[in-house]
Amino acid sequence: MDHRSVSCLLVVFSFSVFGTASSARTWYVAADGSGDAPTIAAAIDSTLSGDVIEVGPGIHYVAKFDGGVVMKPHTRLVSELGPTLTFLRPGASYPPGQPTLVSARDGCVILGFNMEGGSVFAVGTSGDGAEVSNNIIRSTGDGIFVGGTGTIHHNLCYGGNSSIALAVFSEEVQIFNNILPNGIFSSISPCPPLVWAFCNLINGLQSCVDGYGNFSADPQFCGVGNYYLQNDSPCAPGNHPDGFDCGVIGPLPVGCGPVSVQTKTWGAVKALYRN
Repeated sequence: MDHRSVSCLLVVFSFSVFGTASSARTWYVAADGSGDAPTIAAAIDSTLSGDVIEVGPGIHYVAKFDGGVVMKPHTRLVSELGPTLTFLRPGASYPPGQPTLVSARDGCVILGFNMEGGSVFAVGTSGDGAEVSNNIIRSTGDGIFVGGTGTIHHNLCYGGNSSIALAVFSEEVQIFNNILPNGIFSSISPCPPLVWAFCNLINGLQSCVDGYGNFSADPQFCGVGNYYLQNDSPCAPGNHPDGFDCGVIGPLPVGCGPVSVQTKTWGAVKALYRN
């Protein structure tokens, strides 16, 4: 084989290896309907595996049946400016009994949103390898429903039933560095295997969940509705009550010095998240 044949083969090989990766696209969605797609649902409909949906600041409404907006496998839904500025809310036609706002599938990533209304996440039976991180999640049901493998980390999640609910098919789930006032519970008995929870501020931990560094305390936010941490918060780096090196716990970093607070029971802490 001469050098010209080798060169041609290298060109073909390079195209076959790198062509798919280079075709991945970022879809930008703005709250005013401008951008590459007018809504998150429309952007999801347009995505292919490997694509990213970048969501701009403001309020974005979700009004779609069948599990809210259902992401395609191996796509990413990320906010441009984080959960203090990027809000997902049910739209006017959102059915009252709809259990979820966003459903992740295999290999999906959902990152950086303030979400409210119904059970706002469903990592369903096809949600293997999904990642849910750096979100503020408020729901009337289960904050995050986990039905596959994956990682749930650096969220503030308070549901009406539980912060995180685990299904029987939840396996090899890692839950870490979250603030979970309503605990982790299994939706069925016996509870699922191989669930690891560590470095969470949590009230209520299913007995079948293994882990370390979980504790119950007042998270000491900077104010009501302000989920940045005080610098003396047990969720701030170096302040773990048992000395674990967990880094930041929750979706937001330190944002203020100590403020005047009183010691609170978990019932009082959870009351901060109610209407």
